[in-house]
Amino acid sequence: MDMEDNGKIFFLRIGSNKEKEYVKKMGALFSGLLVKANYFEASPGMLSGIFLKFDSLKSPIGYIIDPVTYVFKLAPDYLHSWQKINKDEAEERIRSDLKLRKNDALPNAWIRKIQNPTKKQKNKVEIFNISKSYRHLADRYFPDNVANIAGNRSINNSDFDDATISSFVERVISYQKEAITGRYDTSRYSDFKDVIPEPITILSPYFLIENHEDLDLMQKIWREFDSQYKDENGALVLQCTIGFLENNLNLLLDTLESNQKSKIFFWIDGFDEEKASDSHLGAYVEFVEKAFLRGKKVTNLYSGGLTPFLFPFGLTGMVNNIGYGLQREAEPVRGGIPTAQFYIPTLHVREQVLTSYDLFIKNDIGKTKENFYKEICSCPICREGIKSGVKDFIPFYGSVDYPKTNPDSLKKYPTPVALKRCTYHFILSRLTEYKWAKNASKQDVIERIKEETTIWKTNKSHLEKIQAILKL
Repeated sequence: MDMEDNGKIFFLRIGSNKEKEYVKKMGALFSGLLVKANYFEASPGMLSGIFLKFDSLKSPIGYIIDPVTYVFKLAPDYLHSWQKINKDEAEERIRSDLKLRKNDALPNAWIRKIQNPTKKQKNKVEIFNISKSYRHLADRYFPDNVANIAGNRSINNSDFDDATISSFVERVISYQKEAITGRYDTSRYSDFKDVIPEPITILSPYFLIENHEDLDLMQKIWREFDSQYKDENGALVLQCTIGFLENNLNLLLDTLESNQKSKIFFWIDGFDEEKASDSHLGAYVEFVEKAFLRGKKVTNLYSGGLTPFLFPFGLTGMVNNIGYGLQREAEPVRGGIPTAQFYIPTLHVREQVLTSYDLFIKNDIGKTKENFYKEICSCPICREGIKSGVKDFIPFYGSVDYPKTNPDSLKKYPTPVALKRCTYHFILSRLTEYKWAKNASKQDVIERIKEETTIWKTNKSHLEKIQAILKL
């Protein structure tokens, strides 16, 4: 099945059960869906159902499972979560899940009392244990000598000899191919085995590249992936820091070109396109352009606001998440109060609603509804709520509630309606940008950026930077 639209692709990443509504209503508008393996492990039934439904409807979209192998080189705490369990089973569970021996000491901080327990939790405690999804992935991906490390310490480059790399790559490929098909590989479903879809792209394992030692390991992994997986739908995954990309651009390109796979999915760790320096933004653009000239089809796994402008310059694809911003760091940010964020299409940034409103006022734009539709956004969501001009913006996108448990609190939370409106607006805005950019010429892009810079008096330096870079 060919997922490409005019040679270009735009995938929607689903990251939580709360996002199911958006996928069901808007998923078919994308080239496909991408899901991280740890989330698939947490909700395999729901996600399998979504993928099977789209396939049964002969929908043109498919799915990709991101193996997220990089997490096993992070500090082990990132793989842990607090879990409630019977007090007398706590130590045994930790030892079992972390593959510890009976005489191995457990940190006291890994077991704690439950604050304000319910009656059902009277005899329970909380344990800081490796998450079930990561435990299962480690056991699926690695031979025992490496799998047993997961959750205890970070896996490092020295843990990989040739035999380990070969087994690791084989296991990661098999996991992706069998994640859904394996769930139905029983006599009950044998008649339907041939119609259960596999991922439309199989991704290589990957780890963050920060130095040449990391690149050496990834080169071995990429070569092994090339050797083991011959199908054209295979793709190498490049995850690196912007500093390493800038300083080793040609070396990275030479290394990728030495491999057979033409598809490259890349992730520049924590790269903020809006705030990037001229040299960092230039390195990103240069990587896309030169990779294309070397016959590589590159897709940005965490696409920023300026990424759609690169389609005429060699970009093949982009991926966006429903729930968070326009960049992603390898080390995840934990928790936090949800905020309503508004994507500003003519500025290509996502800001909190109040910050967005201040920008509109500061730049004297969107006063009437006609001005708002021209200078800010004219998507169906904005047309529904912006009837007079910018004065409608906060009531429509920024409605808040006070905590029910403490109505006198100074803290305010966006209402579910406000969050939903911002999310639908973001998805529609990015789809609109993609559909325009995939057919645009280089000159079209430059003219559009030039026009958008005339709308904004301030906060447009990133537009001016990308305009200057693309003109070179």
